[in-house]
Amino acid sequence: MTIRFAVPSDLPAWFALATEASPIFRHPADMGDDPDFIAYARSKTGKNEALTAVDETGSHMGFIGFSHNNNRITWFGVFADHRRKGVGEALLTKALAELDHSKPITVETYPEGYVPGVPAKRLYRKAGFTETESGLVGPHGLTVCRMTLQSK
Repeated sequence: MTIRFAVPSDLPAWFALATEASPIFRHPADMGDDPDFIAYARSKTGKNEALTAVDETGSHMGFIGFSHNNNRITWFGVFADHRRKGVGEALLTKALAELDHSKPITVETYPEGYVPGVPAKRLYRKAGFTETESGLVGPHGLTVCRMTLQSK
């Protein structure tokens, strides 16, 4: 597995992952066709704020987006066929290395009790994040929580 910065030619694979993950993200439609998501992904690849994991054949395994300005993880997904194989941990580790550990790093993720979100929250906790705010309203009016990795 190779982790590298995502580039514009990776976008179709990222859109396919967004489509696959739409139900988990609780997106009301196909996230891979959502104009806002498409603009977001294009922006992230243009700013070197997205990473992708690819296997030895060049097939995409997952993507993670982050923000240098806001010091946070902004999008994270792994294709179903590649989950529970260390792909998510590798992506998160590499993305965290891109962020500033002298100040808190945040992520908005699923609320407690949302079963499809348990693996993501488990991975964030393993990386040292703790839940710092709950009951927040996220995209599409859905409840999310904020997890924070405290500064060193």
